[in-house]
Amino acid sequence: MYKPKILWCGRRDHLPDVEIVGRISFRGAAERGEFIVPAHVVAANDYKLNGDFRVFFDGMEISIDFLRKVLDDAADYIVIESHDEYLLRFRELYALGLIDRVITLPTLLNYATNNFFSLNNAVQIFNLIHALKLFRTLDVDGYFAKNDYYMFPDFKSKIAGIADAETYPALRNFYGEIYSSLDECRYKFFDALLFTNDRTPEEFITALVATDLLAENILIFARKNSALEKFLTATENAFEKVSAFPALNGNWLLLEKFIRANSKIYVVTHKDAKLAALPEGYEIIHAGHALAKEKFGYLGDDSGDNISRLNPYLNELTALYWLWKNMSHNLIGFVHYRRFFTVDGENILTTDEASELLRENDIIVNDCKFGHVALYDWKIMLSGRELAEHVMNTIRKYIAARQPDYLAAYDRVNNSFGVFCYEIFITRWEIFNGYCEWLFSFIIDATEEILATTNLASSDDPREYRVISFVAEHLMTVWLIKNRLQIKTLPIIFRDV
Repeated sequence: MYKPKILWCGRRDHLPDVEIVGRISFRGAAERGEFIVPAHVVAANDYKLNGDFRVFFDGMEISIDFLRKVLDDAADYIVIESHDEYLLRFRELYALGLIDRVITLPTLLNYATNNFFSLNNAVQIFNLIHALKLFRTLDVDGYFAKNDYYMFPDFKSKIAGIADAETYPALRNFYGEIYSSLDECRYKFFDALLFTNDRTPEEFITALVATDLLAENILIFARKNSALEKFLTATENAFEKVSAFPALNGNWLLLEKFIRANSKIYVVTHKDAKLAALPEGYEIIHAGHALAKEKFGYLGDDSGDNISRLNPYLNELTALYWLWKNMSHNLIGFVHYRRFFTVDGENILTTDEASELLRENDIIVNDCKFGHVALYDWKIMLSGRELAEHVMNTIRKYIAARQPDYLAAYDRVNNSFGVFCYEIFITRWEIFNGYCEWLFSFIIDATEEILATTNLASSDDPREYRVISFVAEHLMTVWLIKNRLQIKTLPIIFRDV
């Protein structure tokens, strides 16, 4: 926890959660009877400092240079107990260039409990974010909220912030988006994360690990002579690049992580896809490889942790499960041997194009399909009422038991007229992992129960034995409408095989 180190100019003997480096007092204009209260900074600019201004440290007179050295080496602030005293000393301290290091006791208690307080530093980092074009920055510690940036009602900044429910609603005039907790951001991706609370090296490492997938850059204030500053100086090789921007009582640091491109879009098939002209970064995966009568030399879904045997009933989900359990990528896509995303209607989306789209969005899916028949009725028409309702109710039962927060969304999608089709997408790994954790927490066990309570295993009618996959295909829509994601829809082009 941050514990301010202060030079104390007041009568109290003890201040909670504060380290008093020394006691300080002044002699100057006020003692000569010149009660000059500044109306604004312009007036202070014209003030001429009298040569008999004096400073006392623990009762001993010191020079201004010695005072500056103490502030540089040992103390964060000069803290003056009363507003009246602060106003009386303002012009003299301003003339000495010390006013940025002087605050009142109320300011200390209201603004400086978690981090070093400086309005100049707040202005500097705001301007720096825009100069570096890190517009989509997440203010992890609510720094701008603490520094009164809700007073900028027309700014419409893209900076996002984490602020609790007790904060002022006017903050929405400044932040582009407000999150109640870090967990609410876990599927997001930002240009940078802003850390401003005073952290120990151990606390910084914990925060870095907790936010690792949210951004490639970290903006952080390292207070002068702090343990964090020393740690970052000693471990700067842990980052690809460290840039320092001098600030009051420390530095703003831009920490750029080591990031290596690791993108892959998988093309799921159950037949010889004959897709030789795929863009770089695409790879074919054979779903149901364990049961296949013919092998085509593609990546299979039956090694390691797999559910390949369930392919007749879950279709492409067996390949999805295998990728989740056996692979790892920064960016991952899942398309079909006949269906590919496109931006121009003619060419298959490249991994570079997908990466660029995912800088502003969280997931790419196919355009939503609307129809005149609700999904519930469509599934009944496809597979028959008794079988379709049994499958939908069984899956519903498992969602109620394993993922109860999604039950209302499941019911809504089944009775809706719109859906994201085909179980195809491109997204970041963290989102992919979150979706798979949710989906496979219930769909495998639900499938086993359905197989045990029906004759699907002996059916040769694809409208029957594929009934589970007909329902499962639309579970991504259930997950998407329940999570706070920026969804990008793209059309698809078909390739005949």
